[in-house]
Amino acid sequence: MNGMTATQLDTQRVWDDAVRVLDEVGLEIGGEVLPRAVEGVFPIEQGRVRIAPDIANEYADEIRERFGGPTEVEPVRAPRLYNLPLNPYWLDPSDGQIKPNDLDTVIRNTKLVYQVASESDGLVGPSVAGVPQDIPAEIQFLMVYATECIYAPHPGAWGLMHSRRSMELIFEAADIMGAGKMVCAEPISPLRFGGQSVDLAIEAGREGIPVTVDCMPVLGVTAPADYHMAWSQSVAENLGAYILLRACGVERVGAPSFRLFLPNPSAMTPYFSAPQHVAVLCMRRAVRAIFGLPTDGGEVMLVASKAPDAQAVMEKAACCALAKAHGFKHLEGAGMLWIDEVFSPQQLMIDVEIARFVSATDVSIAPPSGDIVSAVRDGLDAGSFLGSDLMLERFREFAWDAELSDLGPRGSWQGDHTTLLNRAAELARAKAAAYTYELSDHRRDAMDALIARATSEFTK
Repeated sequence: MNGMTATQLDTQRVWDDAVRVLDEVGLEIGGEVLPRAVEGVFPIEQGRVRIAPDIANEYADEIRERFGGPTEVEPVRAPRLYNLPLNPYWLDPSDGQIKPNDLDTVIRNTKLVYQVASESDGLVGPSVAGVPQDIPAEIQFLMVYATECIYAPHPGAWGLMHSRRSMELIFEAADIMGAGKMVCAEPISPLRFGGQSVDLAIEAGREGIPVTVDCMPVLGVTAPADYHMAWSQSVAENLGAYILLRACGVERVGAPSFRLFLPNPSAMTPYFSAPQHVAVLCMRRAVRAIFGLPTDGGEVMLVASKAPDAQAVMEKAACCALAKAHGFKHLEGAGMLWIDEVFSPQQLMIDVEIARFVSATDVSIAPPSGDIVSAVRDGLDAGSFLGSDLMLERFREFAWDAELSDLGPRGSWQGDHTTLLNRAAELARAKAAAYTYELSDHRRDAMDALIARATSEFTK
């Protein structure tokens, strides 16, 4: 299941080199809080913290003890798709144009995602469908989280903050809902740990709020153009960030992500739908196994296509099928175009169809159900087997129940009026209109008051 690429990766070499990098190169530190917090705890030379091998091993053991679990790859019957909430744009099906999100559009598309999730029997894991661009930048993340609180029956936690004030407002929203809190620290490759997200993570983490670490090196761009060396850098960044947060008194640090992305040299961006990306996910699985961490998800539905076109379908379908074959169940990027910048209602409908199609490739063959001679004679007498009791009882086992795909005869086809994109747009509109949940108790009043106060504060 792991594939040859995972078995060819020398994980012992990756670990040994990561330890060397931490000891001999170290992490560049910055921000207001971190340098003071680690001074006297670790050697600091020219703004870089070096971490000795015994300390690296100690905290690697801690990660194993706190988060380790079974790392065996289990077969996947149905992938689970997730959209992402960070897109500033959406693609309008009415004219095919990419447009900045406004709040009304974000709400409408969020209702679509949650309606699709409610009907999908676990196939879709929903989130808010974008960041509104028609409100002050300082409270855009607050509005994303507030949208989740208002339209999601069970809102979670939001970890990205624009500033300390943004964090305070988001935490106030969480308190209104009785929901959890978290802060995401996003170190910058190569080997830098500092800045506002780190300062906020330390500040909140010292108060007992969970903190996550997510380093995102890109092969050949912000990491060496060699799989072994790049993975060693990823391990050094992730483990080093975890150690520094723990040294600052943050107790509830989550398991590091240990990620590595492929490059798209044409745009100098990560390339999640590259042919090699699933192989890199298999390598990630092998690297995370060093720490006893399971790996059952990836970003394989984040594509380079800018429209819900043939390229998008090619990238998403191929990656979805490969991910399933290699045991990756949780797939990021439902409805997303150009990585995570654009949400498309049509593409969401197509992505669900792709996931249903890929799931249907698992075929279970039932035992023989009767006498072959009798069954054949009945079919011959009737002129076909279509009306047989066996067909009526069993046809759902092997007939593909398409929602978007046109399986009708050629004569019924009406050209552009019955294209898949048009059917997807109509289906998306209907589903968005069908969603009914909306927060309406005393918490809604408190949330509306918070939004009004925050909007006033940042529009003076």
